[in-house]
Amino acid sequence: MFRLRVPGEWRDAWLYKEHVLLWSRDGSLYILDMERISRTVLAKYGPSKAGLLDYLILRNDWKASAAFHRLMSMPEVASAFLRDFRLEGSSLELTVNLEPTKIGHESTPGYLFDSAIYANRLYQATSEGLFESRFNPDRELDGMPLVQFLDHETRCVSAQYMAVNASAEERGLWFAPIMLFDGDDYEYGEDEFVDPFGEDGEGYPATVIRRSESRMEQVADYSSACSSASRHLLNYTDAPMPGFLRAHDVRGRSHERARFDEWMVTGYEQERSIEELTQKALSLNPSHGERGESTPALGEGAEVLGNSSYRLLVKRDDVLEVVNVSAFEHRDVAVKKNAEFRKIDLRDVGGSEILSTRDLASGFAIELFDSVSVVTASSIFSVYREPAARIRTFRASRRHKDVLAIAGEKDLSLVGFIEVDDGEAEF
Repeated sequence: MFRLRVPGEWRDAWLYKEHVLLWSRDGSLYILDMERISRTVLAKYGPSKAGLLDYLILRNDWKASAAFHRLMSMPEVASAFLRDFRLEGSSLELTVNLEPTKIGHESTPGYLFDSAIYANRLYQATSEGLFESRFNPDRELDGMPLVQFLDHETRCVSAQYMAVNASAEERGLWFAPIMLFDGDDYEYGEDEFVDPFGEDGEGYPATVIRRSESRMEQVADYSSACSSASRHLLNYTDAPMPGFLRAHDVRGRSHERARFDEWMVTGYEQERSIEELTQKALSLNPSHGERGESTPALGEGAEVLGNSSYRLLVKRDDVLEVVNVSAFEHRDVAVKKNAEFRKIDLRDVGGSEILSTRDLASGFAIELFDSVSVVTASSIFSVYREPAARIRTFRASRRHKDVLAIAGEKDLSLVGFIEVDDGEAEF
């Protein structure tokens, strides 16, 4: 495990376009250049640790590449790459004392519950509503306007596949295609307001622009959290299992300058229960699977703790299991046992109550009262041994799919890891 500490009292953090965005506890937003972090680690700790930083955190996609796995299959290369771990233990911790740059717009109103960054849009779910501002680190960052989409408390926001979804508990689950959020749909205040998203927009007033909710659609009556399962949506409520909203989607260019086609969600079907399907998937006896025999009682009392795209992490008594949920074109929703993940005894995770889970490319991050563990198909290991105020992962990103950003009492920790195949401890 590789941990990089950034001192400060932080509430939240995101990794986006070679930058670290940090929210202070008063709601102010700061930015730290990853290249600056890399140079500092190189100068202070040397090229070996700087290389680990790049592969395990800053360019985590390199770790997942076929070229890297090919190199690591060579004993002499693997030995050199893991040398610092073997010399100093299975965990490495570094600290960079860098002063982030404050972004000069007013703080988002209310208490920040959640955030999301997607397609140069920064979404913030707060006690005062759902807000959006534009974020592009290659342009001027001062004076970014805030646009308000919901004016009631919003607990969770997720953005992917050109869609934004927001959970507002008893006020419901809300959705809108991101492509509809254009400048001509805003209600302006008394201040003169230049097109907030245009190429030539300058001199933005530090004000909140209110947006009519008529263009956001309520797609479920209650929602405490939501997340993507491939292009579909899972709606978490007080029930032990989330509801499933199948996506209506199209494939095309999201804007005229886009280089590639991508999937874009345009709406959802009515929410449906996947409880019975999940119970059956958990109850199936692997030794009799081909004959379809099952023992339904085994699935009773199951609870979905979270998902990593289509993989659901399910708690049943003192055991964790993983199932897959899917809804392919022209097929009904299906839930099946995941063949890669074995059953996990809760005592192997830590034994205490699981507070939350986060999605990683290789599995799940699990938050306990005083630690954070990672569960993958091949192992379980602790990556953080302190209480965490906020855990952020970036499963949908290209560069940081297996990275954790953990806000603690006195610093932000960026955590990466590598699993080895020689039976030794995980790094």
